[in-house]
Amino acid sequence: MADDVSTPKTETAEDRSSARELILDAAERVVARDGARRLTIDAVVKESGYSKGGVLYNFPSKLDMIKGMVQRIVDSHTQRHEAALARAEAEGSSPLEAMARALVSKEEREVDRQVSMGLLAAAAENPELIDPIRDAIARIRSDIVAHAADPQLATIMLLASDGLHFSDILGLDILADDEREAVEARLIALVSEPPQ
Repeated sequence: MADDVSTPKTETAEDRSSARELILDAAERVVARDGARRLTIDAVVKESGYSKGGVLYNFPSKLDMIKGMVQRIVDSHTQRHEAALARAEAEGSSPLEAMARALVSKEEREVDRQVSMGLLAAAAENPELIDPIRDAIARIRSDIVAHAADPQLATIMLLASDGLHFSDILGLDILADDEREAVEARLIALVSEPPQ
């Protein structure tokens, strides 16, 4: 009769990716609930249910965890941008309009204010943490300006969308929903109109 000893499962890249995502989810919950200063390996261990060794295997330090959180934000923005470009190409529509819509999309607005503020606070202590965001914004700006008939107007649209985004992060609620929708529609129309 064979022993009932199970062979240890070999971790796949998919398993590790899933674990990393779950740990980052837990880290975001800690930051949202307790603030960036309370983000510790131990807090994430407790929140995630993973062992300390499991968390450290995926993120050897708090700084690595914060970098992972920042990279996840960058990846999300980049994916929306690339999906907008692909959709425009497939539909034969304006890439510039599609990119502008992606910048002011509902998904873009649905930021976790506390997580974003926590990451900004962490970046204030380590300014290099913002580098991946800066690089992603530069690529998106380059794409938008390359497709724009009026590069200055496209830059104004980008800066205005950044202002709306930071207003969301800071919870300023400057505009009522209907005003916000009208401003977003006008920004999209501005870059979609032919130059005069």
